[in-house]
Amino acid sequence: MSAIKDFISLDILTGEYAWALYKLPGRTEIVGIKQQGSPLQLHPNDLSEEQSGYLIYPFQVTPKTPILMIKPEEVATFDLPDTNISPRCYTYTSDEKQQKTKYTDLFEYSHRQIRAKGSTLKKVVLSRQLNIKIEGMTPAEYLDLYLTACMRYPQNFVAMWYTRESGIWLVATPECLLEKVTSTLWRTMALAGTMTWDAGAPMGNKAYWSPKDKREQSIVAEYLYDTLLPYVEYIERSHTYPIKAGDLAHLRTDFTFSIKANTKLGEMISAVHPTPAVCGLPKHEALDCINQAEGYTRRYYTGFSGPLNLNNNTRFYVSLRCMEAIGDTATLYAGGGLLRDSDEDIEWTETERKLQTILSLLVSEEK
Repeated sequence: MSAIKDFISLDILTGEYAWALYKLPGRTEIVGIKQQGSPLQLHPNDLSEEQSGYLIYPFQVTPKTPILMIKPEEVATFDLPDTNISPRCYTYTSDEKQQKTKYTDLFEYSHRQIRAKGSTLKKVVLSRQLNIKIEGMTPAEYLDLYLTACMRYPQNFVAMWYTRESGIWLVATPECLLEKVTSTLWRTMALAGTMTWDAGAPMGNKAYWSPKDKREQSIVAEYLYDTLLPYVEYIERSHTYPIKAGDLAHLRTDFTFSIKANTKLGEMISAVHPTPAVCGLPKHEALDCINQAEGYTRRYYTGFSGPLNLNNNTRFYVSLRCMEAIGDTATLYAGGGLLRDSDEDIEWTETERKLQTILSLLVSEEK
């Protein structure tokens, strides 16, 4: 860990450097990248395969939440420790009680929009924030949390980044938006539906998944297939299967495809992002509902980040299970997909479970 701290430096929020740390799923090494000063700010159409760096893409591109690219002025690789970590026991306080009342209002508003006569909305992904204050936390100790997350969630993409424009974010996400597999092949996934992982239950049996979960996952899969078709020469779709992400299970369908010679990376990403897994369907109607209902800007939550042509990798992962941090205070985000038959208590419980991905790193709690 000392090598990572030396690379980032303990004075991690000075604004003198933009930096990122990331660990790919199933890997045992952490890649660090940093540059002096501010990262590049890109227009969606400027994004291309010829660029290199760490890409940070917001939920919605605005002047306050631009697309950022950390240039690879310095790149280093660090090995994960081969022993378990004993994380420090932090105490945190949260505003969860106020959040439940807010969530009820958000759910009722969004659900009415879906169920309204003549509505075209099939799905809206409603998110919530949890604001916490962590006693005794120093900025440098977020690096300790990051390493703990790497060890706790070996099959997730675990990243932490800082820029003047974005602030500091910690992400431990199971969802890949786009991955370059070979020089000609790409891969993406439809990931939706949520259950508590039970190692003793036959999770692959679809009878164990609710009709709502299966329908929610199908919406994402059909959207990806239809949206990618204009950009691809070839596309192959896998069967749908369950995966484990922390203490949760999700349904996943993989798509492998080759893109047409004249396809621009930025154009294809703009068409795909945000998917119904984080936004809804139809996209623009769902965005309108989200912007009206949530009452805050998601910023880089439900955007995506990852290496572009860095260490022979191009992989972008959706920014889920994440925390935006300022000193000893932080904002956590979680969400879930609402359909016509969604139940408020079930959806609330799903967000609570998702928040535990980050909260569990802190170990203890006081309310």
